[in-house]
Amino acid sequence: MAMRLTAIALGLALLLPQIPAVPPLPQPPFAEWLAGVREEAIARGIRAETVDQALAGLEPVATVIQRDRTQAEIVQTLDQYLQQRVTRKVVQTAQSMRRTHAKVLQQASEKYGVPPGILVAVWGLESNFGRFSGVRPTIPTLATLAYDPRRTALFRKELFDALAILDSGDVEPAALKGSWAGALGQPQVMPSSFLL
Repeated sequence: MAMRLTAIALGLALLLPQIPAVPPLPQPPFAEWLAGVREEAIARGIRAETVDQALAGLEPVATVIQRDRTQAEIVQTLDQYLQQRVTRKVVQTAQSMRRTHAKVLQQASEKYGVPPGILVAVWGLESNFGRFSGVRPTIPTLATLAYDPRRTALFRKELFDALAILDSGDVEPAALKGSWAGALGQPQVMPSSFLL
């Protein structure tokens, strides 16, 4: 019975006219798009002063798009990725960091339900155990990725969350820096995770 239904469905699919894929609508100019972001941010309750300060003079960052298209997780096989990043030295450092920070790791594990080994692995792979947590200003990075049509919805939400972080006063605008993808801090979390 299942084979018969599959055959019927396949037959119908072949008989129906093919519907051409609809290309995405072209993006408005960046300044126009940014004006819409400003309006929505204010409608979400973020103070106009915060939004104006954060978005002033913003332009898309070409390097961010280039990094997005060439990130290791996309262009390397899993074996290549692991061979390059999980070296003997990284493993030894992870073991040392786990021993050194055992108490804090256990507290975090109990609070968030993530095993200490996973916490150390994320910490090591994402920021080289805190040695590099990013230098890119987060708002321009997220605005660039939100404007790019590849993952607009995801990064638009993260942009609003980053603006909410600034609006709360938890972080000064000049200090809100992270990776090319807008990830923050030593574990490289997105703004939405920071707000949890």
